[in-house]
Amino acid sequence: MMKMNKSTQLIFVLITLVVLAACDPGQSQQTPLAAVDETPEARVVAQVSTAVPTANLAASRTPTLPPTKTLTPTSTLTPTPTLTPTLTPTNTLTPTITLTPTDTLTPTITNTPVPIASATPTDPSSDPNYTPPPTWTPPPIESQVTINDHYHLRRPIADGGVNWVDRTYPYGGTSGRRLAVHHGVEFVNPRGTPILAAGDGTVLYAGDDLSTQVGPHLNYYGNVVIIQHNFTSPEGLPVFTVYGHMDRVEVETGQTVQQGTQIGNVGATGIAQGPHLHFEVRVGDGFDFGATRNPELWIYPFQTFGTLAGRVVDSNGTPLYDVTLQVESTDITRYAFTYGDASVNGDPAFSENFTLGDLPANYYEVTVRDNGRMRFQKIVYVYPNRTTWVDVELN
Repeated sequence: MMKMNKSTQLIFVLITLVVLAACDPGQSQQTPLAAVDETPEARVVAQVSTAVPTANLAASRTPTLPPTKTLTPTSTLTPTPTLTPTLTPTNTLTPTITLTPTDTLTPTITNTPVPIASATPTDPSSDPNYTPPPTWTPPPIESQVTINDHYHLRRPIADGGVNWVDRTYPYGGTSGRRLAVHHGVEFVNPRGTPILAAGDGTVLYAGDDLSTQVGPHLNYYGNVVIIQHNFTSPEGLPVFTVYGHMDRVEVETGQTVQQGTQIGNVGATGIAQGPHLHFEVRVGDGFDFGATRNPELWIYPFQTFGTLAGRVVDSNGTPLYDVTLQVESTDITRYAFTYGDASVNGDPAFSENFTLGDLPANYYEVTVRDNGRMRFQKIVYVYPNRTTWVDVELN
C-alpha cells in the first residue's frame, strides 16, 4: 500500500468528508470531529462542515412560514362588507323626506291673496257715479193694523237653554198633516233642563196624569204641573199655564210660586217621543184641553223682536186651515201655518188663525203660493216688542 504524506492524507480526508456530506447530511452532522487531527487544516474543515447544519436550520425554518399564512383567514374581515347592507336601512330615512307634500301649501298660499285683494275695495261714496241706497224707515204704527197685546208671561226655559218655540210643530200646527192639531208649543231641550214658572201664581195641580185627566186621555202629559196666575184674560177669565212631559216635578199642589221658580225638569213622560217641554196657555179652566190659547200671544218677545199675527181667509171671508205662509226679509226666511182645524181657539181679542213669533224687527214680504201660483203678496213691517197684524185674503 502506498504511503501518503500528511498533505495527501488531509486532502483525502477532505474529499471523503465532502462525499459523505453530499450523500448523507444527517450522518455528517453525527461524525465526531474528534476523529480528525486537531490541525489548523482540520479546524478549517470543522468550521466548513459546521456551516452545513446552519443551511439545514434555514431549511428547517422555512416550513414554519406556512403557519404564518394562516393569517390570511384574518381576511375574514371581508364580512365587514356586510355593514353596507345595514347602512341601507338608514336609507329608509329618505321616505321621511315626504316634505314634498308641503308643496300642497302653495295652493292655499296663493289663495290667500285673493280675499285680501278683494277685501280692499275703495269707498263707494268716492265714486262720482255712486248712488246711495234708499233709507228705509218703519212706517207709522197707525198705517198698519195693530192690536192690544197681553204679554204677561216669561219664557219657561232660562237663557242658555232652548227658550224659543219649535217652528216644526207650532200652536195649531199639524207638522205637515202628520200629527194631531197641536194645542201648545214645544221647547225642545235635553232631559233634565230646568223648567221655570212663566209667571207668578199658585200650583193648581202637580203630579202625573194617570188618574187625573189633563189631556184628551189619561197618561197624555205624564208628569205635569198646572199653575193658575195672578192676572186674568182680556175678557176677565182666569189664566193657566200647563207644563207637560216632565222628567221630575219639584212643586206641590197649592204651592205659591213666583215667575222664574224652578217647578221641574224636562223629560219625555206621557206620549212624548223625545225630551222636550210641552207648554200651554188655558183660559177659564185649567183642566180643560179645549180651553187653550196661542202661547205666542202671551209670552214677551225677545228684545228688538216682534210677533206677526193674522187671519187667512178666502174671497168669501171663510178662514182657511193649514195654509203655509212664507215670511221673508233681507236676512231670514220663516214659515207660518194657519191652524189645522177648529179644535184650537183663536184669541177673542184678535180672531187670528196664525202667528209667527220671535221675528227681528224689519220689513218682511208675506206671500202665499199654491202650486207655483202667487195667491198673496204684501210687504209689512214687524215692530219690536209688540204684535203686528196682517190680513191675508187669497185670490
